[in-house]
Amino acid sequence: MKTSQAETLLAILYNASMIFSIVSLTSLAIIWQHWEMTLNVCISVNCGCILYGINTFSTFMGGDIKLCHFGVYGLVPTVIIGLCLGVYHIYRCCINRGLDEPRTMNYSNNRTTINGQVVVIGPKRRAPFKQWMSSAFCAALIGCLSLAHAVVMTDGFYKTCEQYKRGLMQLLGSRGREAHVIRHRLACGAIFDYMDYLQPDVNNFRRGEELNTGFALQLAIVCTWLNFFTWVIICLLCFTMAKKKLNTLGEHFCCC
Repeated sequence: MKTSQAETLLAILYNASMIFSIVSLTSLAIIWQHWEMTLNVCISVNCGCILYGINTFSTFMGGDIKLCHFGVYGLVPTVIIGLCLGVYHIYRCCINRGLDEPRTMNYSNNRTTINGQVVVIGPKRRAPFKQWMSSAFCAALIGCLSLAHAVVMTDGFYKTCEQYKRGLMQLLGSRGREAHVIRHRLACGAIFDYMDYLQPDVNNFRRGEELNTGFALQLAIVCTWLNFFTWVIICLLCFTMAKKKLNTLGEHFCCC
Protein backbone atom coordinates (compact mmCIF):
# COMPACT_ATOMS: atom_id res chain seq x y z
CA MET A 1 0.00 0.00 0.00
CA LYS A 2 1.29 3.44 -0.90
CA THR A 3 1.76 6.09 1.76
CA SER A 4 -0.88 8.35 0.22
CA GLN A 5 -3.41 5.51 0.21
CA ALA A 6 -2.61 4.67 3.83
CA GLU A 7 -3.12 8.29 4.87
CA THR A 8 -6.46 8.44 3.07
CA LEU A 9 -7.58 5.29 4.88
CA LEU A 10 -6.37 6.71 8.20
CA ALA A 11 -8.38 9.89 7.63
CA ILE A 12 -11.51 7.78 7.13
CA LEU A 13 -10.82 5.55 10.14
CA TYR A 14 -10.05 8.41 12.54
CA ASN A 15 -13.27 10.21 11.63
CA ALA A 16 -15.25 6.96 11.84
CA SER A 17 -13.87 6.38 15.34
CA MET A 18 -14.89 9.88 16.37
CA ILE A 19 -18.44 9.34 15.08
CA PHE A 20 -18.78 5.95 16.79
CA SER A 21 -17.53 7.40 20.08
CA ILE A 22 -19.90 10.38 19.97
CA VAL A 23 -22.91 8.17 19.23
CA SER A 24 -21.98 5.75 22.01
CA LEU A 25 -21.38 8.30 24.75
CA THR A 26 -24.43 10.37 23.72
CA SER A 27 -26.74 7.34 23.84
CA LEU A 28 -25.49 6.32 27.28
CA ALA A 29 -25.61 9.89 28.61
CA ILE A 30 -29.27 10.30 27.59
CA ILE A 31 -30.33 7.03 29.23
CA TRP A 32 -28.20 7.69 32.30
CA GLN A 33 -29.79 11.11 32.89
CA HIS A 34 -33.26 9.71 32.21
CA TRP A 35 -32.99 7.00 34.88
CA GLU A 36 -30.65 8.57 37.42
CA MET A 37 -33.28 9.95 39.81
CA THR A 38 -35.35 6.77 39.63
CA LEU A 39 -32.48 4.36 40.27
CA ASN A 40 -30.60 6.46 42.83
CA VAL A 41 -32.25 5.02 45.95
CA CYS A 42 -29.06 4.50 47.95
CA ILE A 43 -28.45 6.49 51.12
CA SER A 44 -24.71 7.03 51.39
CA VAL A 45 -23.57 6.64 47.77
CA ASN A 46 -24.81 7.71 44.36
CA CYS A 47 -26.15 4.62 42.60
CA GLY A 48 -27.98 6.22 39.70
CA CYS A 49 -26.19 4.42 36.87
CA ILE A 50 -28.23 2.26 34.50
CA LEU A 51 -25.28 -0.14 34.21
CA TYR A 52 -24.81 -2.90 36.80
CA GLY A 53 -28.25 -2.38 38.35
CA ILE A 54 -29.14 -4.45 41.43
CA ASN A 55 -32.51 -5.92 42.36
CA THR A 56 -33.40 -5.92 46.07
CA PHE A 57 -36.38 -7.33 47.96
CA SER A 58 -38.22 -3.99 47.79
CA THR A 59 -36.82 -1.93 44.93
CA PHE A 60 -34.47 -1.82 41.96
CA MET A 61 -31.40 0.37 42.28
CA GLY A 62 -28.73 1.37 39.81
CA GLY A 63 -25.01 0.77 39.80
CA ASP A 64 -22.23 3.03 41.05
CA ILE A 65 -22.33 6.40 39.31
CA LYS A 66 -18.61 6.12 38.55
CA LEU A 67 -19.44 3.42 35.99
CA CYS A 68 -21.58 5.83 34.01
CA HIS A 69 -18.89 8.49 34.38
CA PHE A 70 -16.44 6.11 32.75
CA GLY A 71 -19.01 5.10 30.13
CA VAL A 72 -19.52 8.71 29.04
CA TYR A 73 -16.21 10.46 29.72
CA GLY A 74 -14.00 7.46 28.95
CA LEU A 75 -14.49 8.05 25.22
CA VAL A 76 -13.65 11.76 25.32
CA PRO A 77 -9.92 11.12 24.61
CA THR A 78 -10.95 8.98 21.65
CA VAL A 79 -13.12 11.78 20.28
CA ILE A 80 -10.39 14.41 20.69
CA ILE A 81 -7.60 12.28 19.22
CA GLY A 82 -9.80 11.01 16.40
CA LEU A 83 -10.86 14.56 15.53
CA CYS A 84 -7.32 16.00 15.59
CA LEU A 85 -5.67 13.19 13.63
CA GLY A 86 -8.61 12.91 11.24
CA VAL A 87 -8.43 16.61 10.36
CA TYR A 88 -4.65 16.39 10.06
CA HIS A 89 -4.73 13.52 7.56
CA ILE A 90 -7.62 15.07 5.62
CA TYR A 91 -5.56 18.24 5.31
CA ARG A 92 -2.56 16.29 4.04
CA CYS A 93 -4.63 14.27 1.57
CA CYS A 94 -7.02 16.87 0.19
CA ILE A 95 -5.36 20.28 0.42
CA ASN A 96 -2.40 21.13 -1.77
CA ARG A 97 0.50 23.11 -0.39
CA GLY A 98 0.43 25.58 -3.29
CA LEU A 99 2.38 25.93 -6.50
CA ASP A 100 5.98 24.90 -6.82
CA GLU A 101 8.71 27.19 -8.14
CA PRO A 102 8.62 27.67 -11.93
CA ARG A 103 11.12 25.56 -13.82
CA THR A 104 12.02 25.29 -17.47
CA MET A 105 11.97 22.16 -19.58
CA ASN A 106 13.27 21.54 -23.05
CA TYR A 107 10.54 21.23 -25.65
CA SER A 108 10.88 19.17 -28.80
CA ASN A 109 8.24 18.31 -31.41
CA ASN A 110 9.07 15.37 -33.68
CA ARG A 111 6.58 16.45 -36.35
CA THR A 112 8.13 19.87 -36.78
CA THR A 113 11.52 21.38 -36.41
CA ILE A 114 10.40 23.57 -33.52
CA ASN A 115 12.59 23.22 -30.44
CA GLY A 116 12.65 25.39 -27.37
CA GLN A 117 11.89 25.66 -23.69
CA VAL A 118 8.65 25.82 -21.75
CA VAL A 119 7.94 26.95 -18.19
CA VAL A 120 6.31 24.30 -15.99
CA ILE A 121 4.55 25.07 -12.69
CA GLY A 122 3.04 22.25 -10.63
CA PRO A 123 1.72 21.71 -7.10
CA LYS A 124 4.20 21.22 -4.31
CA ARG A 125 4.61 17.67 -3.10
CA ARG A 126 4.24 16.91 0.57
CA ALA A 127 6.93 15.02 2.41
CA PRO A 128 5.87 11.41 3.10
CA PHE A 129 4.35 10.77 6.51
CA LYS A 130 7.05 9.29 8.76
CA GLN A 131 5.57 8.92 12.26
CA TRP A 132 4.11 5.47 11.70
CA MET A 133 5.55 3.81 14.79
CA SER A 134 4.42 6.55 17.19
CA SER A 135 0.98 6.45 15.58
CA ALA A 136 0.86 2.68 16.09
CA PHE A 137 1.69 2.98 19.81
CA CYS A 138 -0.88 5.76 20.23
CA ALA A 139 -3.50 3.60 18.50
CA ALA A 140 -2.59 0.66 20.76
CA LEU A 141 -3.14 2.76 23.90
CA ILE A 142 -6.44 4.14 22.67
CA GLY A 143 -7.42 0.63 21.61
CA CYS A 144 -6.87 -0.64 25.16
CA LEU A 145 -9.04 2.18 26.53
CA SER A 146 -11.72 1.41 23.94
CA LEU A 147 -11.64 -2.29 24.82
CA ALA A 148 -12.07 -1.54 28.53
CA HIS A 149 -14.97 0.77 27.70
CA ALA A 150 -16.65 -1.82 25.48
CA VAL A 151 -16.29 -4.56 28.11
CA VAL A 152 -17.74 -2.38 30.89
CA MET A 153 -20.66 -1.30 28.70
CA THR A 154 -21.48 -4.82 27.56
CA ASP A 155 -21.10 -6.49 30.95
CA GLY A 156 -23.02 -3.72 32.72
CA PHE A 157 -25.86 -4.01 30.21
CA TYR A 158 -26.27 -7.76 30.72
CA LYS A 159 -25.89 -7.52 34.51
CA THR A 160 -28.71 -4.96 34.67
CA CYS A 161 -30.80 -7.14 32.37
CA GLU A 162 -30.36 -10.23 34.54
CA GLN A 163 -31.12 -8.33 37.73
CA TYR A 164 -34.24 -6.73 36.31
CA LYS A 165 -35.52 -10.14 35.19
CA ARG A 166 -35.60 -11.09 38.88
CA GLY A 167 -37.33 -7.84 39.75
CA LEU A 168 -39.84 -8.33 36.95
CA MET A 169 -40.73 -11.82 38.19
CA GLN A 170 -41.28 -10.38 41.68
CA LEU A 171 -43.38 -7.52 40.30
CA LEU A 172 -45.59 -9.77 38.15
CA GLY A 173 -45.66 -12.61 40.67
CA SER A 174 -44.44 -14.99 37.98
CA ARG A 175 -44.24 -18.68 38.75
CA GLY A 176 -43.55 -21.86 36.83
CA ARG A 177 -43.42 -21.61 33.05
CA GLU A 178 -44.04 -17.85 33.06
CA ALA A 179 -40.95 -17.34 35.22
CA HIS A 180 -39.01 -19.69 32.94
CA VAL A 181 -39.99 -17.62 29.89
CA ILE A 182 -38.92 -14.37 31.53
CA ARG A 183 -35.67 -15.83 32.81
CA HIS A 184 -34.54 -17.79 29.76
CA ARG A 185 -36.49 -16.70 26.67
CA LEU A 186 -37.04 -12.95 26.79
CA ALA A 187 -34.21 -10.95 25.22
CA CYS A 188 -32.70 -8.04 27.10
CA GLY A 189 -34.34 -5.61 24.68
CA ALA A 190 -37.76 -6.88 25.79
CA ILE A 191 -36.73 -6.76 29.46
CA PHE A 192 -35.80 -3.09 29.14
CA ASP A 193 -39.15 -2.47 27.42
CA TYR A 194 -40.83 -3.76 30.57
CA MET A 195 -38.60 -1.45 32.56
CA ASP A 196 -39.61 1.55 30.45
CA TYR A 197 -43.33 1.00 31.08
CA LEU A 198 -43.52 -0.61 34.50
CA GLN A 199 -40.90 1.55 36.18
CA PRO A 200 -41.15 4.94 34.43
CA ASP A 201 -38.93 7.89 35.18
CA VAL A 202 -40.15 10.01 38.10
CA ASN A 203 -39.99 13.16 35.97
CA ASN A 204 -42.20 11.75 33.21
CA PHE A 205 -45.48 10.06 34.10
CA ARG A 206 -47.09 10.17 30.66
CA ARG A 207 -46.89 6.73 29.07
CA GLY A 208 -46.48 7.95 25.49
CA GLU A 209 -43.07 9.52 26.04
CA GLU A 210 -40.96 6.69 27.41
CA LEU A 211 -37.46 6.34 26.04
CA ASN A 212 -36.42 3.13 24.33
CA THR A 213 -33.82 2.20 26.92
CA GLY A 214 -32.92 -1.15 25.39
CA PHE A 215 -32.34 0.26 21.91
CA ALA A 216 -30.26 3.18 23.20
CA LEU A 217 -28.02 0.93 25.29
CA GLN A 218 -27.61 -1.59 22.47
CA LEU A 219 -26.73 1.24 20.08
CA ALA A 220 -24.11 2.48 22.56
CA ILE A 221 -22.65 -1.03 22.87
CA VAL A 222 -22.51 -1.62 19.11
CA CYS A 223 -20.84 1.74 18.50
CA THR A 224 -18.24 1.28 21.23
CA TRP A 225 -17.27 -2.14 19.81
CA LEU A 226 -17.07 -0.66 16.31
CA ASN A 227 -14.85 2.06 17.77
CA PHE A 228 -12.57 -0.58 19.30
CA PHE A 229 -12.23 -2.54 16.04
CA THR A 230 -11.54 0.72 14.21
CA TRP A 231 -8.57 1.39 16.46
CA VAL A 232 -7.35 -2.19 15.98
CA ILE A 233 -7.33 -1.59 12.22
CA ILE A 234 -5.54 1.75 12.70
CA CYS A 235 -2.88 0.11 14.87
CA LEU A 236 -2.30 -2.72 12.39
CA LEU A 237 -2.15 -0.29 9.47
CA CYS A 238 0.39 1.99 11.18
CA PHE A 239 2.44 -1.00 12.32
CA THR A 240 2.48 -2.40 8.77
CA MET A 241 3.52 0.93 7.27
CA ALA A 242 6.25 1.36 9.90
CA LYS A 243 7.61 -2.09 9.08
CA LYS A 244 7.49 -1.32 5.37
CA LYS A 245 9.35 1.94 5.92
CA LEU A 246 12.12 0.25 7.91
CA ASN A 247 12.45 -2.52 5.31
CA THR A 248 12.70 0.11 2.59
CA LEU A 249 15.53 1.79 4.48
CA GLY A 250 17.31 -1.55 4.78
CA GLU A 251 16.94 -1.75 8.54
CA HIS A 252 15.99 -4.79 10.57
CA PHE A 253 12.64 -4.54 12.29
CA CYS A 254 12.40 -5.79 15.83
CA CYS A 255 9.91 -5.41 18.60
CA CYS A 256 11.22 -5.84 22.14
